[in-house]
Amino acid sequence: MQKTKAKTLAGFLELEPRKQIVFDNMKEKIKSVFELNGLSPMDTPILEYSEVLLAKAGGETEKQIYRFTKGENDICMRFDLTVPFAKYSAKFENQLIFPFKRYQIGKVFRGERAQKGRLREFFQCDMDIIDEGELSICADAECVSVLSQVFETLDYFIKIRISNRKLLGGMLDFFCLKEQTTEILNILDKQDKIGTEKTLEELLKITDKAKEILQLTAVNTVEKLEKVKINNTEFNQGVAEIKQLFEILKILKPKNEVVLDLKVIRGLDYYTGTIFEANLLGLGEPISVSAGGRYDNLAENYSNKKLAGVGVSIGLSRLFDILDKNNLLQYKTNTKSQVTIIPLGNTTNFCFDISKTLKENKINCDVLYFDKSFKSKLNYANRKKVPYIIVVGEEEIKNKTFGLKDMETGFVVEDKLENLIKVLRNKNE
Repeated sequence: MQKTKAKTLAGFLELEPRKQIVFDNMKEKIKSVFELNGLSPMDTPILEYSEVLLAKAGGETEKQIYRFTKGENDICMRFDLTVPFAKYSAKFENQLIFPFKRYQIGKVFRGERAQKGRLREFFQCDMDIIDEGELSICADAECVSVLSQVFETLDYFIKIRISNRKLLGGMLDFFCLKEQTTEILNILDKQDKIGTEKTLEELLKITDKAKEILQLTAVNTVEKLEKVKINNTEFNQGVAEIKQLFEILKILKPKNEVVLDLKVIRGLDYYTGTIFEANLLGLGEPISVSAGGRYDNLAENYSNKKLAGVGVSIGLSRLFDILDKNNLLQYKTNTKSQVTIIPLGNTTNFCFDISKTLKENKINCDVLYFDKSFKSKLNYANRKKVPYIIVVGEEEIKNKTFGLKDMETGFVVEDKLENLIKVLRNKNE
């Protein structure tokens, strides 16, 4: 029989155990930061009715969504975690306690061309804060603070770049360019890639106010922003929100760098106020690994209730892939076992009894019960890079004393099992 070639679709990650362990540890650290900040866990289905998921989609977003039919159902795979959250908020609006702070960690799917830093299936780690009616700018500051805490916990440095949609929106309204907003923002979004001169050239094809627009994007402090004279209500609201946000951040004191950068545009059209993007530092060109912002009416496509919110999304799979390809991750082990128990002679049943006792004490372990030589079993433990082994022979059982060997240092502690358990539990703390 002809064998099928074992292959995986481009843009989909499959990790060997040593890498999966590191990935899962990163995910757990992010989860712990979310929970430390009082966020409630939630989840949404990977599959949604197309009419639900596409309620606000359009343009490139809709082109990248995986869509299919099953029977009479028109179904989409979730593109992000925010739109399903909007549906969730509308569905449970009478049960949720507002302000509602949530986190969700899950896979999303995008049918775009797989390339460096862009996957088709990837984990996102989202946090959102929503409230009925109005939502305090404190929530925006909290999102920025939590984002910084996440990367502090992961032990990587980021720069968080903050802007506000109302600033450029208000300026374009003041210049009577509201109808050209999308076109202008698309050009400004490429400014870091194409440079200021090329950006100016592209803007001049649309408006003679190109220089004024670029001058605004060059503003990099709140003090300078307050000196910009634009007689427009939306613009002035944006200035006030930015000022208040940075005042709160001075109190929260995030350890990662936070800057005002009006070149941050963000492509998704549901952002209405604060927007921010986090760039991973130390790899030459800054690499975007997280983004988020304010949306004034999260559930407008599903409910008459106004739910204002702000959220942040961390691209965990993208972050991991970047760190992995730059050799910035340490893969210390191929197993979650802390101890491997190796039987000598006819002691397998006793080894299972030891493993039962270890597991009752929350110590991960396994028994090498397969019928191979001691050398093969030791080689197996070495290849798995298990931290400790216990070798159990007739003599050990007779004396009720066992040797706990540190596989990294070679040091052996010989003692009764209950005392070895204390040693292992201390290692876990």
